[in-house]
Amino acid sequence: MAFNLKLTKKQNNAAYGLGAAIVIVGALMKIIHKDLDLDFGTDIFPVGWVIGGNTLLTVGLVTEAIIFALSAFDKDLAKEDIDWSLVYPELNDGAPKTDAAKQSPQGMLSKKLDAMLQEAKIDAKLFTSLSSSIKDFESSAKAGADSSESLAKINKEFADNANNLQKQMGALASNLESLNSVYGGVLSAMNKK
Repeated sequence: MAFNLKLTKKQNNAAYGLGAAIVIVGALMKIIHKDLDLDFGTDIFPVGWVIGGNTLLTVGLVTEAIIFALSAFDKDLAKEDIDWSLVYPELNDGAPKTDAAKQSPQGMLSKKLDAMLQEAKIDAKLFTSLSSSIKDFESSAKAGADSSESLAKINKEFADNANNLQKQMGALASNLESLNSVYGGVLSAMNKK
C-alpha cells in the first residue's frame, strides 16, 4: 500500500511546528499539574471539556509520530532541497559536479570584476606603484616622528636654558644692587672729605 500524500515543504514544516507546540503545552501542563478547562456553555446549557497534560502530551506525540511516518514516504521533499555544492564547491570535495557549477556566482563575479579592472586600466603595474607610494608614505611618517622627537628635545632644551637665564639674571640683578649700595657708600664717603 503506497501513500500518495503530497505535502509541500511549508505544509510539512507547519505540521511539525503544530505537533511540537502541542507536545510543549502538554509537557508544561503535566509538569505544573494543571488541566486545561474549556467552558463553551452557558448556565442553562453547560458545555465544556477538561483536557489534562497527559492527553495533550499524547495527542502531540502521536501527531509528531504520524508526521515523521508520512515524511518517510514523501519523495518530493528531497527534490526541493538545494544543492549547496553548486555554490560552495568545497562541499563536493572541491570539484564542481556540473558545468552549471563552473558558472557559479563566484566565478561570474570574478569575471565581472576582472572586466571592470581591465576597463578602468588597473593592472599589476598600478598596484606596484601604489604599494611603493604607501611604503614611501610610511618612511616619511617615520621620519616625521623622528623629527618631532628632535624638535621636542630642542624645545625642552630651550625652556631649560630660558629658566637658567632667568635665574642668572635674577642673581645678576641682586649682585648689581649690592654693588650699587657699596659704591654709593664709597662715593658719599669721598664726597665728605
